[in-house]
Amino acid sequence: MTIRERILLDLAEIGNSRLLYQVFEFVHLIKKNVKPEEGNIKEVLTFAGSLNDEDARQIQKDISEEFNRSTTKALNP
Repeated sequence: MTIRERILLDLAEIGNSRLLYQVFEFVHLIKKNVKPEEGNIKEVLTFAGSLNDEDARQIQKDISEEFNRSTTKALNP
């Protein structure tokens, strides 16, 4: 389940209209303060090709394992 799906499920469970309105205002505040054109794509691309395939696969594996471990802990404290 994606984080988006989990958020939508959580929102669907909220019956308090005041609380939903606070969530609505919070989301709009975040959207206003985060500009999609901001990013570091150019900076990241300067590193393109600097890893060999074996190192890149190992990094992907490590990130995937750590993310899955962190997600599991968060879902099952």
